[in-house]
Amino acid sequence: MEKVIGLCNLHHLSNLGSLTSDRSIASTPFLGRYAFIDFTLSNFSNSGIDAVGILVQKNLRSLIKHLGSTHVWNTNTKLGSEAILYNEDCERDSLYNHDINNIRSNHWFFASHDYEYVVIAPVHFVTAINYQEVIAAHIKNKAEITLVYQKVINGKKNYENCDVIRTNKNGLVTSLSENKGDHKNAKISLNTYVINRKMFIEIILKSKEISSIYSLRDYLAYLVKTKEHVIHSYEHLNYAYCFNSLSSYLNNSLDLLSYKKRKELFKENWPIYTVTNDTPPTKYLKNSKIKNSFIANGAIINGIVENSIISRNVIVKDGAVIKNSIILTDCIIDENANLEYAVLDKSCRVTNFKNLKGSKEKPIYIAQGDVI
Repeated sequence: MEKVIGLCNLHHLSNLGSLTSDRSIASTPFLGRYAFIDFTLSNFSNSGIDAVGILVQKNLRSLIKHLGSTHVWNTNTKLGSEAILYNEDCERDSLYNHDINNIRSNHWFFASHDYEYVVIAPVHFVTAINYQEVIAAHIKNKAEITLVYQKVINGKKNYENCDVIRTNKNGLVTSLSENKGDHKNAKISLNTYVINRKMFIEIILKSKEISSIYSLRDYLAYLVKTKEHVIHSYEHLNYAYCFNSLSSYLNNSLDLLSYKKRKELFKENWPIYTVTNDTPPTKYLKNSKIKNSFIANGAIINGIVENSIISRNVIVKDGAVIKNSIILTDCIIDENANLEYAVLDKSCRVTNFKNLKGSKEKPIYIAQGDVI
């Protein structure tokens, strides 16, 4: 196996509206029991990448709370580790608080590992990907940099503000630009890269000469424009879910209630690791009716739940109806409440206002701890 470092890049992430105002997408709850970062870290682990650095831009507290000892995502407990890489010097300056400066600030991490390649991946694209296959293609092409992309047919609707690329017949990237909603059929960058050690060091050293505020993505776009180095492309054929708004959070999550869609993400022999919570089994009381939903441990259900995701320790009382919604941990839905297309953050209570109805495009959001 090649010597590889993995970097989970939490810079330049999309946001999920109010849901991520005080937390990173990385630590945001997903599907009732996971956080988004679980999928990227599990992909590293399942690909045999034991040394992983997590490049944190902000919202450090919620991430540390979720990660704990960090050994959950690593099967090699003797040699493997996940290190949180944070740039304290630039934390208050958004112009300089980017991934390249974070890497410079944490040079100790790279000096302490013997590596030939670096794999860099974000968390707002949720997918199952074997990085060893990308590395193999990278080596076969004798590439310095390989960018992973996916072909989409709904770029205008679901991939706004993502990077779109064009390639030539040899698979080399000829343009890299931001999708402003004008690309329906497109090759969308998954912000995932394989870079040789020599090229990686050159990027870190030379990018400052071009611009002190260039991020990795900015520098790669510069290389494409100036043609100083070629960037190879790798097409990812398995579906990748892009989370870039509150509506995408709701709709993509609910899509995974479909067994067919779920099998694209949760594959045999490709486990998704997460923090274990010791909670009792869910209790379904006599008036409960459940249809096409995820119900996490510790919930108590005595109402109707359809096409929804219910997290740990949620209480749904008699007569309550929940449809097409996501309810996060420790919420209480009182008698006869009616929720549809709603996202409730942790520890909310719906007791006085009985009807909360949003839409697929504009779901209702209830802030953490609010009583409605």
